[in-house]
Amino acid sequence: MKKILSIVLVGILVLSGLGAGASYVQKSSMKQSVIFDEYDMVIIAPNKFSVNIQPLIDHKNSVGIQTFLKTTEDIYDEYQGRDQAEQIKYFIYDSVKNLGIKYVLLIGDIDLLPIRTSYVKYGPIEDVISDLYYSDVFDLNGSFCSWDSNENDLFGECNYIGNHGYEIDNVDLYPDVGVGRIPCSYIDELENVIIKIITYETETYGCSWFKKIILMGGDTFPQFTQVVEGEWELDKYGEIMQKHGFEQIKLYTSTRTFKPSIVNREITDGAGFVSFSGHGKPFGIGTSSPNKYRSINYLTPYILGMKNDDRLPIFFLEACETAGLDYKILSIMKFPCLAWSLVKKQSGGGIAAVGATRSGPMYFNPNNNGEPYAGGYALHMFFYEAYEPGIALSDLMINACCSYLDNYWKDPIILENIILIGDPSLKIGGYQN
Repeated sequence: MKKILSIVLVGILVLSGLGAGASYVQKSSMKQSVIFDEYDMVIIAPNKFSVNIQPLIDHKNSVGIQTFLKTTEDIYDEYQGRDQAEQIKYFIYDSVKNLGIKYVLLIGDIDLLPIRTSYVKYGPIEDVISDLYYSDVFDLNGSFCSWDSNENDLFGECNYIGNHGYEIDNVDLYPDVGVGRIPCSYIDELENVIIKIITYETETYGCSWFKKIILMGGDTFPQFTQVVEGEWELDKYGEIMQKHGFEQIKLYTSTRTFKPSIVNREITDGAGFVSFSGHGKPFGIGTSSPNKYRSINYLTPYILGMKNDDRLPIFFLEACETAGLDYKILSIMKFPCLAWSLVKKQSGGGIAAVGATRSGPMYFNPNNNGEPYAGGYALHMFFYEAYEPGIALSDLMINACCSYLDNYWKDPIILENIILIGDPSLKIGGYQN
């Protein structure tokens, strides 16, 4: 870790922002300081983080992920759009078309780097905040996908009747580029996450702790079905990863092992993945014992008990609001959501987290004792079905979303509110030395 810290402190030079020419949106000519013919990843961030990002750029370039920085200030100066989010998306569209970008890393909380509000109405939900907006850059014809086909400045309008959304705006939903976000507010948070990324990619390969998956859950809806949904689902994910040589660690309410102390103990020992299925809020997760109604909870403050140092898992939190980046206490004070708290934790926690910004519905099959068949369960399953050694993290996300669309239906409430907190280009399991 000290070696990695020294790398962070050495980085002092910053690549100037590079934009590709697209005359229909760009207000000024492209800068002529392009070093490579093509790139793999662009980092988009406010200028205040530029110096601190350079060690990550150096590391990514050293492992063959050709990376450059584009500041939000330069994007707003060079690209047109109805708002800042659209300006950023036009830049991403431009970069994918002309530079071959595969990954986009957004750095900054949603006040520093905007997230798109999509007007998806599902029960009491009136809107969803979504980074899929930045990933879904093309429509089915290969043109810019505005998410506002009726041009009324309300993006992603969709009303649900039952399980199906009836679109007002024509939103493609297929991701075209891998997008992840480090939603930091402060430089020290960013520096810590960068150290974790570099350490993970350089020191994880070949470690025995990585070949474990921790599965956590219970009876999500004891009042509705005969199936212990969470445990039923998690068994499926474990079976998929067992085929890749992963040991299954099951922390279930039925065995009285889903408890904060046991969760922290198992994560402290290290794991490649941690999956939870159940209920959630921005400040924690919870589920029930079979046929019981009392919730057993794991709350954000309990993360302090994770002492896993550099044995960093990828979390998949199949639960509502765990990645609620706009969460505020009493609608006044910003408070970090569970997913971000796991990733930004010093000395432990996670390397990345997948979670929902709003609701994550579970759909049941009434003809099969109420077994889950779509919704968050299916997306979670497709995430693991896409796994192969050394794959990039956002490739799991892209494959999961595409498989959902190909096998089920256009489901904005599921697909738009799931976001990746972490590096989209992260090489799962690290690089071989």
